[in-house]
Amino acid sequence: MGRIVFSIISLIVLAVIIVMNAGTTGAFNLFGYQFDEVPIIVIAIVSFVLGAIYSFIFYISSYLARTRREKLAMQKQRLKTQEQTIKSKDASLKEREKQADAISPGGGQRALPAGGEPFAHAGARPVGSGTTAAAAGNASRTKRSGGWLRNLFGKGTGSSR
Repeated sequence: MGRIVFSIISLIVLAVIIVMNAGTTGAFNLFGYQFDEVPIIVIAIVSFVLGAIYSFIFYISSYLARTRREKLAMQKQRLKTQEQTIKSKDASLKEREKQADAISPGGGQRALPAGGEPFAHAGARPVGSGTTAAAAGNASRTKRSGGWLRNLFGKGTGSSR
């Protein structure tokens, strides 16, 4: 409400100044250029318009700076929240690792299955383990019969024996 009253009073004062100085002329100097017999009212209106434009530019630049600061503050807050989330997840992961280490024997290493060998299930052998006589016989038969492809697919590889 106060802005409206102030604007109305300012416009009335401006109108009074225009009416009183309608016929008054004067010299005007603009950066070294001399203008003679320029109406004072034209100088006043041009000065007012240029001041309004300058104020508008100043307002826009301050508004943009303020919004940029607010945006950066929001981004900083979001990054802090993400950092806290990551820290809490990291802490819970470390807690789970401690619990898993406490549960498993051997200081965090997995226990071997029954029999003490990592490949204790049926039919599996680790690489480089010794072979039995039956396995050696199968290996020699594989070599004689033309390779592992023939044994795998049950067909010949194109050569006949």
